[in-house]
Amino acid sequence: MIFQNVKKILVLKLCCLGDMVFILPAIANLKKNFPEAKITLISSSWVKNIYKYIPDVNNFLIFDPPFKGGFIDKISSAYKLIRLIRKDKFDLALSCHRDSSFGTILMLSGIRYRLGFKNTSFINYYSEYDDSVHETIRYLKVLKENGLETTETEPKLNRIRSIESVKTKNDLKADSAIIGIFPFGGINPGTTMKIKRWDLKNYFKLIEIILSEYPEYTIILFEGTHDDEKFDNDIKLNDNIKIHPIIDNDLMYSCNVFISADTGALHLAAAFGINTIGLFGPSDPRLVAPLNYKKEIVHKNIWKQPGCSPCYTPQTAIDRNNKTYYKGNEFICNTGTHECMKNISVEEVFISLKEILEKINNTK
Repeated sequence: MIFQNVKKILVLKLCCLGDMVFILPAIANLKKNFPEAKITLISSSWVKNIYKYIPDVNNFLIFDPPFKGGFIDKISSAYKLIRLIRKDKFDLALSCHRDSSFGTILMLSGIRYRLGFKNTSFINYYSEYDDSVHETIRYLKVLKENGLETTETEPKLNRIRSIESVKTKNDLKADSAIIGIFPFGGINPGTTMKIKRWDLKNYFKLIEIILSEYPEYTIILFEGTHDDEKFDNDIKLNDNIKIHPIIDNDLMYSCNVFISADTGALHLAAAFGINTIGLFGPSDPRLVAPLNYKKEIVHKNIWKQPGCSPCYTPQTAIDRNNKTYYKGNEFICNTGTHECMKNISVEEVFISLKEILEKINNTK
Protein backbone atom coordinates (compact mmCIF):
# COMPACT_ATOMS: atom_id res chain seq x y z
CA MET A 1 0.00 0.00 0.00
CA ILE A 2 1.14 3.53 -0.80
CA PHE A 3 -0.04 4.92 2.51
CA GLN A 4 1.98 3.81 5.53
CA ASN A 5 1.51 4.39 9.28
CA VAL A 6 -1.88 6.06 8.89
CA LYS A 7 -3.28 6.51 12.37
CA LYS A 8 -5.29 9.72 11.99
CA ILE A 9 -7.48 10.58 9.02
CA LEU A 10 -9.19 13.87 8.23
CA VAL A 11 -12.20 14.22 5.92
CA LEU A 12 -12.96 17.79 4.91
CA LYS A 13 -16.43 18.74 3.64
CA LEU A 14 -17.88 22.06 4.78
CA CYS A 15 -21.34 21.81 3.25
CA CYS A 16 -24.24 20.57 3.18
CA LEU A 17 -26.72 17.84 4.20
CA GLY A 18 -26.89 16.17 0.81
CA ASP A 19 -23.13 16.49 0.42
CA MET A 20 -22.63 14.71 3.73
CA VAL A 21 -24.64 11.76 2.42
CA PHE A 22 -22.57 11.62 -0.78
CA ILE A 23 -19.29 11.23 1.12
CA LEU A 24 -20.50 8.46 3.47
CA PRO A 25 -19.28 5.57 1.26
CA ALA A 26 -15.85 7.21 1.02
CA ILE A 27 -15.68 7.43 4.82
CA ALA A 28 -16.79 3.80 5.16
CA ASN A 29 -14.05 2.68 2.77
CA LEU A 30 -11.40 4.72 4.55
CA LYS A 31 -12.37 2.87 7.71
CA LYS A 32 -12.13 -0.50 5.95
CA ASN A 33 -8.71 0.30 4.51
CA PHE A 34 -7.42 1.70 7.80
CA PRO A 35 -9.43 -0.11 10.50
CA GLU A 36 -7.20 1.08 13.35
CA ALA A 37 -7.16 4.73 12.29
CA LYS A 38 -9.25 7.44 13.95
CA ILE A 39 -11.35 9.43 11.50
CA THR A 40 -12.24 13.08 12.04
CA LEU A 41 -14.81 14.92 9.94
CA ILE A 42 -14.68 18.70 9.58
CA SER A 43 -17.93 20.27 8.44
CA SER A 44 -20.01 23.37 8.94
CA SER A 45 -22.45 23.73 11.85
CA TRP A 46 -25.21 23.48 9.24
CA VAL A 47 -25.02 19.66 9.42
CA LYS A 48 -24.23 19.05 13.09
CA ASN A 49 -27.70 17.60 13.77
CA ILE A 50 -26.80 14.47 11.79
CA TYR A 51 -23.43 13.83 13.45
CA LYS A 52 -24.76 11.14 15.78
CA TYR A 53 -26.18 9.18 12.85
CA ILE A 54 -22.93 9.08 10.84
CA PRO A 55 -21.02 5.78 11.17
CA ASP A 56 -17.24 5.26 11.21
CA VAL A 57 -16.36 8.79 12.39
CA ASN A 58 -14.60 9.13 15.75
CA ASN A 59 -14.54 12.89 16.05
CA PHE A 60 -16.38 15.86 14.58
CA LEU A 61 -15.04 19.38 14.22
CA ILE A 62 -17.18 22.36 13.26
CA PHE A 63 -15.80 25.09 11.05
CA ASP A 64 -17.95 27.77 9.44
CA PRO A 65 -16.15 29.61 6.64
CA PRO A 66 -17.10 33.22 5.92
CA PHE A 67 -19.52 33.45 3.00
CA LYS A 68 -19.24 37.21 3.03
CA GLY A 69 -16.29 39.47 3.54
CA GLY A 70 -13.11 40.35 1.73
CA PHE A 71 -9.65 38.93 1.28
CA ILE A 72 -8.55 39.61 4.88
CA ASP A 73 -11.57 37.74 6.26
CA LYS A 74 -10.79 34.71 4.12
CA ILE A 75 -7.10 34.70 5.07
CA SER A 76 -8.03 34.94 8.74
CA SER A 77 -10.51 32.09 8.33
CA ALA A 78 -7.92 29.92 6.59
CA TYR A 79 -5.41 30.56 9.37
CA LYS A 80 -7.96 29.49 12.00
CA LEU A 81 -8.69 26.31 10.08
CA ILE A 82 -4.98 25.49 9.75
CA ARG A 83 -4.50 25.92 13.49
CA LEU A 84 -7.53 23.70 14.15
CA ILE A 85 -6.19 20.93 11.90
CA ARG A 86 -2.53 21.08 13.01
CA LYS A 87 -3.49 20.28 16.60
CA ASP A 88 -4.33 16.67 15.70
CA LYS A 89 -1.35 15.92 13.45
CA PHE A 90 -3.27 14.01 10.81
CA ASP A 91 -1.47 11.51 8.57
CA LEU A 92 -3.96 11.45 5.68
CA ALA A 93 -6.70 13.78 4.49
CA LEU A 94 -9.48 13.55 1.94
CA SER A 95 -10.57 16.93 0.60
CA CYS A 96 -14.05 16.78 -0.89
CA HIS A 97 -13.67 20.26 -2.43
CA ARG A 98 -12.22 21.35 -5.75
CA ASP A 99 -11.19 24.73 -4.35
CA SER A 100 -7.38 24.97 -4.26
CA SER A 101 -7.48 26.92 -1.03
CA PHE A 102 -8.39 23.70 0.78
CA GLY A 103 -5.46 21.84 -0.76
CA THR A 104 -3.21 24.66 0.41
CA ILE A 105 -4.69 24.50 3.90
CA LEU A 106 -4.07 20.75 4.15
CA MET A 107 -0.46 21.18 3.00
CA LEU A 108 0.19 23.99 5.47
CA SER A 109 -1.38 21.81 8.17
CA GLY A 110 1.46 19.34 7.72
CA ILE A 111 -0.58 16.40 6.37
CA ARG A 112 1.60 14.00 4.38
CA TYR A 113 -1.03 12.23 2.28
CA ARG A 114 -3.52 14.65 0.72
CA LEU A 115 -6.24 13.05 -1.42
CA GLY A 116 -8.63 14.95 -3.66
CA PHE A 117 -9.27 16.04 -7.22
CA LYS A 118 -6.69 16.73 -9.91
CA ASN A 119 -5.76 20.40 -10.50
CA THR A 120 -6.43 21.22 -6.84
CA SER A 121 -3.25 22.84 -5.54
CA PHE A 122 -1.11 20.73 -3.18
CA ILE A 123 -3.29 17.63 -3.50
CA ASN A 124 -0.65 14.94 -4.06
CA TYR A 125 -2.91 11.87 -4.52
CA TYR A 126 -5.78 12.54 -6.86
CA SER A 127 -8.19 11.47 -9.55
CA GLU A 128 -9.73 13.47 -12.38
CA TYR A 129 -12.88 15.35 -11.44
CA ASP A 130 -15.45 13.57 -13.62
CA ASP A 131 -18.59 15.68 -13.92
CA SER A 132 -20.40 12.89 -15.80
CA VAL A 133 -20.68 10.46 -12.88
CA HIS A 134 -22.70 10.47 -9.69
CA GLU A 135 -21.21 12.55 -6.91
CA THR A 136 -20.86 9.55 -4.60
CA ILE A 137 -18.83 7.74 -7.25
CA ARG A 138 -16.51 10.74 -7.71
CA TYR A 139 -15.25 10.48 -4.15
CA LEU A 140 -14.86 6.71 -4.42
CA LYS A 141 -12.76 7.17 -7.56
CA VAL A 142 -10.29 9.28 -5.59
CA LEU A 143 -9.72 6.35 -3.25
CA LYS A 144 -9.77 3.61 -5.87
CA GLU A 145 -7.39 5.29 -8.29
CA ASN A 146 -4.90 5.68 -5.47
CA GLY A 147 -4.79 2.02 -4.53
CA LEU A 148 -7.51 1.83 -1.86
CA GLU A 149 -10.32 -0.72 -1.88
CA THR A 150 -13.84 0.63 -2.41
CA THR A 151 -16.20 -2.21 -1.54
CA GLU A 152 -18.70 0.03 0.26
CA THR A 153 -20.82 1.97 -2.23
CA GLU A 154 -24.12 2.67 -0.46
CA PRO A 155 -24.56 5.79 1.73
CA LYS A 156 -25.80 4.66 5.14
CA LEU A 157 -26.86 6.52 8.24
CA ASN A 158 -27.42 4.77 11.56
CA ARG A 159 -30.87 4.52 13.09
CA ILE A 160 -30.50 5.28 16.78
CA ARG A 161 -33.99 4.69 18.19
CA SER A 162 -36.53 2.02 17.33
CA ILE A 163 -39.39 3.00 15.05
CA GLU A 164 -41.81 1.85 17.75
CA SER A 165 -40.37 4.26 20.32
CA VAL A 166 -40.36 7.11 17.79
CA LYS A 167 -44.02 6.53 16.97
CA THR A 168 -44.91 6.41 20.66
CA LYS A 169 -43.11 9.68 21.32
CA ASN A 170 -44.98 11.37 18.46
CA ASP A 171 -48.43 9.93 19.34
CA LEU A 172 -48.56 7.74 16.28
CA LYS A 173 -50.13 4.31 16.23
CA ALA A 174 -47.65 1.46 16.14
CA ASP A 175 -49.19 0.06 12.96
CA SER A 176 -49.65 3.41 11.22
CA ALA A 177 -48.21 3.70 7.71
CA ILE A 178 -46.56 7.09 7.19
CA ILE A 179 -45.80 9.22 4.16
CA GLY A 180 -43.36 12.02 4.93
CA ILE A 181 -43.27 15.19 2.83
CA PHE A 182 -40.79 18.05 2.93
CA PRO A 183 -42.04 20.68 0.46
CA PHE A 184 -39.41 23.35 1.12
CA GLY A 185 -35.60 23.38 0.97
CA GLY A 186 -33.22 24.98 -1.47
CA ILE A 187 -31.43 26.93 1.26
CA ASN A 188 -27.78 26.23 2.04
CA PRO A 189 -24.99 28.20 3.70
CA GLY A 190 -24.06 30.94 1.26
CA THR A 191 -26.52 29.84 -1.44
CA THR A 192 -30.28 30.04 -1.98
CA MET A 193 -31.92 27.80 -4.56
CA LYS A 194 -35.67 28.12 -4.13
CA ILE A 195 -36.09 27.28 -7.81
CA LYS A 196 -35.77 23.64 -6.72
CA ARG A 197 -39.14 23.79 -5.00
CA TRP A 198 -42.34 22.29 -6.37
CA ASP A 199 -45.38 24.54 -5.82
CA LEU A 200 -46.93 24.11 -2.38
CA LYS A 201 -50.42 23.85 -3.90
CA ASN A 202 -49.28 20.76 -5.76
CA TYR A 203 -48.36 19.07 -2.51
CA PHE A 204 -51.77 19.92 -1.04
CA LYS A 205 -53.50 18.46 -4.07
CA LEU A 206 -51.30 15.37 -3.83
CA ILE A 207 -52.30 14.91 -0.18
CA GLU A 208 -55.97 15.06 -1.11
CA ILE A 209 -55.52 12.31 -3.68
CA ILE A 210 -53.44 10.16 -1.33
CA LEU A 211 -55.99 10.26 1.47
CA SER A 212 -58.89 9.66 -0.89
CA GLU A 213 -57.28 6.38 -1.97
CA TYR A 214 -55.38 5.51 1.20
CA PRO A 215 -57.48 6.92 4.06
CA GLU A 216 -55.64 4.77 6.59
CA TYR A 217 -52.30 6.49 5.92
CA THR A 218 -50.78 9.30 8.00
CA ILE A 219 -49.17 12.25 6.24
CA ILE A 220 -46.40 14.09 8.09
CA LEU A 221 -45.47 17.49 6.69
CA PHE A 222 -42.00 18.53 7.81
CA GLU A 223 -41.19 22.21 8.21
CA GLY A 224 -37.73 23.74 7.90
CA THR A 225 -35.89 26.24 10.07
CA HIS A 226 -36.37 29.35 7.92
CA ASP A 227 -39.37 31.69 8.02
CA ASP A 228 -40.56 30.71 4.55
CA GLU A 229 -40.38 27.00 5.45
CA LYS A 230 -43.42 27.14 7.71
CA PHE A 231 -47.09 26.38 7.08
CA ASP A 232 -49.58 29.13 7.81
CA ASN A 233 -53.28 28.35 7.72
CA ASP A 234 -53.09 27.06 4.18
CA ILE A 235 -53.79 23.42 5.02
CA LYS A 236 -56.48 21.87 7.18
CA LEU A 237 -55.14 19.42 9.72
CA ASN A 238 -56.92 16.27 10.86
CA ASP A 239 -56.02 12.90 12.32
CA ASN A 240 -54.36 11.92 9.04
CA ILE A 241 -52.32 15.08 8.48
CA LYS A 242 -49.72 16.24 10.96
CA ILE A 243 -47.13 19.02 10.86
CA HIS A 244 -43.73 18.59 12.44
CA PRO A 245 -41.88 21.87 13.11
CA ILE A 246 -38.43 20.56 12.18
CA ILE A 247 -36.88 17.83 10.06
CA ASP A 248 -36.72 15.24 12.82
CA ASN A 249 -34.31 12.53 11.66
CA ASP A 250 -35.84 9.83 13.88
CA LEU A 251 -39.34 10.63 12.67
CA MET A 252 -38.06 10.72 9.09
CA TYR A 253 -36.77 7.14 9.18
CA SER A 254 -40.10 6.04 10.66
CA CYS A 255 -41.77 6.94 7.35
CA ASN A 256 -42.61 4.31 4.76
CA VAL A 257 -42.09 6.77 1.89
CA PHE A 258 -40.53 10.23 1.79
CA ILE A 259 -41.33 12.82 -0.90
CA SER A 260 -39.32 15.95 -1.57
CA ALA A 261 -37.57 17.97 -4.22
CA ASP A 262 -33.77 17.74 -4.50
CA THR A 263 -33.06 18.67 -0.88
CA GLY A 264 -30.83 17.46 1.90
CA ALA A 265 -33.88 15.87 3.51
CA LEU A 266 -34.44 13.64 0.47
CA HIS A 267 -30.87 12.32 0.63
CA LEU A 268 -31.03 11.79 4.39
CA ALA A 269 -34.21 9.72 4.01
CA ALA A 270 -32.55 7.59 1.34
CA ALA A 271 -29.48 7.02 3.55
CA PHE A 272 -31.77 5.91 6.37
CA GLY A 273 -33.14 3.24 4.05
CA ILE A 274 -36.49 4.87 3.29
CA ASN A 275 -38.31 4.65 -0.05
CA THR A 276 -38.17 8.06 -1.71
CA ILE A 277 -39.68 10.07 -4.52
CA GLY A 278 -37.40 12.89 -5.67
CA LEU A 279 -38.68 15.80 -7.74
CA PHE A 280 -35.89 17.18 -9.90
CA GLY A 281 -35.68 20.27 -12.06
CA PRO A 282 -32.54 22.45 -12.04
CA SER A 283 -30.21 19.61 -10.99
CA ASP A 284 -29.45 16.39 -12.81
CA PRO A 285 -30.70 13.27 -10.99
CA ARG A 286 -28.11 11.19 -12.84
CA LEU A 287 -25.47 13.02 -10.79
CA VAL A 288 -27.15 13.54 -7.43
CA ALA A 289 -30.33 11.48 -7.01
CA PRO A 290 -30.50 8.63 -4.48
CA LEU A 291 -29.25 5.46 -6.16
CA ASN A 292 -31.07 2.13 -6.00
CA TYR A 293 -28.92 -0.42 -4.19
CA LYS A 294 -31.49 -2.85 -2.80
CA LYS A 295 -34.58 -4.44 -4.33
CA GLU A 296 -36.62 -3.83 -1.18
CA ILE A 297 -35.93 -0.08 -1.14
CA VAL A 298 -37.15 2.01 -4.08
CA HIS A 299 -35.98 5.48 -5.08
CA LYS A 300 -38.04 7.03 -7.87
CA ASN A 301 -37.00 10.28 -9.51
CA ILE A 302 -39.20 12.52 -11.62
CA TRP A 303 -37.38 14.83 -14.02
CA LYS A 304 -39.07 16.39 -17.03
CA GLN A 305 -35.80 17.75 -18.45
CA PRO A 306 -36.90 20.69 -20.60
CA GLY A 307 -34.26 22.17 -22.87
CA CYS A 308 -32.90 24.46 -20.14
CA SER A 309 -32.41 21.65 -17.60
CA PRO A 310 -30.09 20.87 -15.96
CA CYS A 311 -28.92 24.40 -15.26
CA TYR A 312 -27.40 23.69 -11.84
CA THR A 313 -24.32 21.71 -12.86
CA PRO A 314 -20.84 21.14 -11.42
CA GLN A 315 -19.69 24.06 -13.60
CA THR A 316 -22.42 26.60 -12.82
CA ALA A 317 -22.49 25.68 -9.13
CA ILE A 318 -19.07 27.18 -8.46
CA ASP A 319 -19.18 30.17 -10.84
CA ARG A 320 -20.86 32.82 -8.71
CA ASN A 321 -19.71 35.57 -11.05
CA ASN A 322 -21.98 34.24 -13.79
CA LYS A 323 -24.94 36.61 -13.68
CA THR A 324 -26.94 34.32 -15.94
CA TYR A 325 -27.37 31.97 -13.00
CA TYR A 326 -26.56 33.97 -9.90
CA LYS A 327 -28.17 37.03 -8.43
CA GLY A 328 -26.03 37.69 -5.40
CA ASN A 329 -26.04 34.39 -3.49
CA GLU A 330 -29.25 33.20 -5.12
CA PHE A 331 -29.18 30.68 -7.96
CA ILE A 332 -31.95 31.84 -10.28
CA CYS A 333 -34.01 30.44 -13.14
CA ASN A 334 -32.22 31.91 -16.16
CA THR A 335 -35.35 31.61 -18.34
CA GLY A 336 -37.70 33.02 -15.73
CA THR A 337 -40.21 30.25 -16.44
CA HIS A 338 -39.48 27.64 -13.72
CA GLU A 339 -40.61 25.21 -16.40
CA CYS A 340 -38.62 22.27 -15.08
CA MET A 341 -40.60 22.10 -11.83
CA LYS A 342 -43.92 23.35 -13.18
CA ASN A 343 -44.00 20.51 -15.71
CA ILE A 344 -44.14 17.90 -12.94
CA SER A 345 -47.78 16.95 -12.52
CA VAL A 346 -49.51 15.88 -9.32
CA GLU A 347 -50.84 12.81 -11.11
CA GLU A 348 -47.42 11.43 -12.05
CA VAL A 349 -46.11 11.91 -8.52
CA PHE A 350 -49.12 9.99 -7.21
CA ILE A 351 -48.57 7.21 -9.75
CA SER A 352 -44.97 6.83 -8.55
CA LEU A 353 -46.15 6.78 -4.95
CA LYS A 354 -48.83 4.21 -5.73
CA GLU A 355 -46.27 1.91 -7.33
CA ILE A 356 -44.09 2.08 -4.21
CA LEU A 357 -47.01 1.51 -1.84
CA GLU A 358 -48.20 -1.49 -3.85
CA LYS A 359 -44.73 -2.98 -3.65
CA ILE A 360 -44.64 -2.38 0.12
CA ASN A 361 -48.07 -4.00 0.56
CA ASN A 362 -47.12 -6.98 -1.62
CA THR A 363 -44.03 -7.73 0.46
CA LYS A 364 -45.82 -7.75 3.81
